[in-house]
Amino acid sequence: MRVFATPDSKARAPMFPKSASARPDNPLIGFLRVHRSVLAISASAFAAIAIGIHQLPAQAAAHELLNQVTGVQSLAVSTSVRQPIDLNRDAYEVSSYTTVQWPVDPSTPVADGFGYRVPPCAGCSSFHQGTDFDPGMGTPIAAVADGVVTEVGNPSGSFGVYAIIRHDIDGVTFSTLYGHMELGSLRLSLGQHVTRGQLVGLVGSTGASTGAHLHFGVEDGSGTFIDSLVWIREYANVPYTPAS
Repeated sequence: MRVFATPDSKARAPMFPKSASARPDNPLIGFLRVHRSVLAISASAFAAIAIGIHQLPAQAAAHELLNQVTGVQSLAVSTSVRQPIDLNRDAYEVSSYTTVQWPVDPSTPVADGFGYRVPPCAGCSSFHQGTDFDPGMGTPIAAVADGVVTEVGNPSGSFGVYAIIRHDIDGVTFSTLYGHMELGSLRLSLGQHVTRGQLVGLVGSTGASTGAHLHFGVEDGSGTFIDSLVWIREYANVPYTPAS
């Protein structure tokens, strides 16, 4: 029996004959062909993950090292660490502090100041080397600071009955002079150690004096007289205590 081709079967016939070498399609090969781009992306992602897993220990070690360095730096600049206080040093500085007071009450009138006298007084030096305080005859005179008596005088000199005491005022040497004291009132002797406020003598008018007063003088380390009123105002650092 002959079979005649129908129009529909003729339309479905291939335009080109299959090659003799062509093989029927394999389902796996077909899947790979269709999803080639997806597989390429997946392979790249897998490679990145593998590299990340390989580098993770090194990154963790680097991060740990950074934390250690940061910790060292923060310790070095910490503001919570304070310097220790040297109590012995501070105590020594306080114990070496010299106390100084006035020889008489600070409110005592000043009869004559330091420097050249204008006009010069009869029988007096033209240059006055101290400060004359006028507290009244017989007023007790106090040593202004701890020290050692280096000189005493008698009524025959210009200062009359007087005493000089050498002091160490916070490492600086000064000497204080107390002149014109009342005859027989001197309470100090050469080489004696005295303390601040100790009785030196009584205000008098011995020597080259025209009336009862205390001549208070101050010498620096070189033996040069300086302005004793300025000095006592600068160095007096405790309230006045009457001599005893």
